[in-house]
Amino acid sequence: MGAGTRDDDAQLQGAGTRSATPRERRRTRTMRTIQGEALRLFAQRGYEQTTVDDIADAADISPRTFFRYFPTKEDVVLWDEYDAMIWDLLDQRPDDEPPGEAMRAITRHTIEGLYRRDPERLLARNRLLFSAPAVRARFLDFARAGVELLSAGFAARRGLPREDDLKLQMTAAAIVDAAAAAFDRWQRSDGKADLMALLDEATDALIAGVGELRPSSSRS
Repeated sequence: MGAGTRDDDAQLQGAGTRSATPRERRRTRTMRTIQGEALRLFAQRGYEQTTVDDIADAADISPRTFFRYFPTKEDVVLWDEYDAMIWDLLDQRPDDEPPGEAMRAITRHTIEGLYRRDPERLLARNRLLFSAPAVRARFLDFARAGVELLSAGFAARRGLPREDDLKLQMTAAAIVDAAAAAFDRWQRSDGKADLMALLDEATDALIAGVGELRPSSSRS
């Protein structure tokens, strides 16, 4: 194992989550390698012009092996190693922390980890998110499923009543949208802006905007 790989593993394990198993680390390294080759080809040839066969050939794997790791070509853009860590991060938040604050903290933690580790890769992925319609559509599917999964998992872990389900879903969706707005501004700045500052600005704007709304029952 090279020094760079050890550094990558240490950064992930230092994120406040449980230590990954050797098998999980190997899988993550393989997926990063495939993703790196895919992003390189997308930049050279264009997203639509690059096939799964092209990516597999560049990564020295078969197309069948590619699909063992990524169900679609779009998934190779959207995947990141923090996807599997969400529940570990949630379990480490204080039990009495408001759900919105916990979701905000977890979102910020994962984005900051990716940003500090490899901003160029993150920028390349976000450019595709906003320029390739197929990637954008797949992201929207991911976002909807992720919001439902996160809100349901949060309620189960915290023992929250069923009537809080809609509130949790709306909170998770709002935070995801705030992050998307920050990413959009960041990629439009060509990565020159501070992504974390943009994320904080977007979430603060969300809080301010929601605070201006009145409950339906109080409307005249």
